Amino acid sequence: SIEQLFYSVENKLGQRFVFRALGYITMAKAGLTEVELEDILSLDNIVLGDVIVASYLKNPLRISYDLVARLKEELEGYLIERQVRNVTLMVWANRHLHLIAQKLYLSNEEDVHQMHSLLAEYFLGAWSGGRKKIFTYDNNHFTSLNISHHKNPHHQQSHEKTSSDKYSYDRQTPEQPWVFQCNLLEPDIFFVNHRKMTELVYHLTRSGRTDDLMFGVIMNFSWLYTMIKIGQFEKALTDIDLAYSYTQEKELKFLAT
Repeated sequence: SIEQLFYSVENKLGQRFVFRALGYITMAKAGLTEVELEDILSLDNIVLGDVIVASYLKNPLRISYDLVARLKEELEGYLIERQVRNVTLMVWANRHLHLIAQKLYLSNEEDVHQMHSLLAEYFLGAWSGGRKKIFTYDNNHFTSLNISHHKNPHHQQSHEKTSSDKYSYDRQTPEQPWVFQCNLLEPDIFFVNHRKMTELVYHLTRSGRTDDLMFGVIMNFSWLYTMIKIGQFEKALTDIDLAYSYTQEKELKFLAT
């Protein structure tokens, strides 16, 4: 059965990795690219810690692309590629597979909320540009590895900032502007970040991140300008109305008017 296939893949690649990887693909509004999945899993401390301990990797920054490639290989014919706006997305081959994955990997409300929040952070570009994300791990495992920029835990200072710095890493995820410009001298020549346009509001609303929804998107001039520039005026009004239904902020009614 399909469920037995999923259990088999979990045994081969690791339960937490498969749970989260297939969960993210399933909850994404339009699927994910391979690179996006690798980036997102590298932001997920639950997956990263598990993969590092299981494989004794010495780089607590990112998961290996090999894992994503093996996942695709194991689920060939079940996970398929779909071209959307010149981007190759991984999606389920049919609705039945999507529903089974939803039942298996998205049944825990707390996990689902956390995963939507992490997807929102990714499409906000919250951890790009060298910004470090805290990574908590088991000291016993890491003291046995030769990771040069870690201090010996026995010599760590009690100062909170020192502890925080010690556990923070740049996960090397990309910036997420609303548009990509080839030449700053020609502002009218640009490519819209359709992936951010498609996914961000969806995950912000489902993770309850109303401040980010308000100020990162709806009240953000770059978003408004881009939406109008690309002829998505009605979509902008729909999103403003959606944001109002979540936040009840009167300013949004004024903005829509």
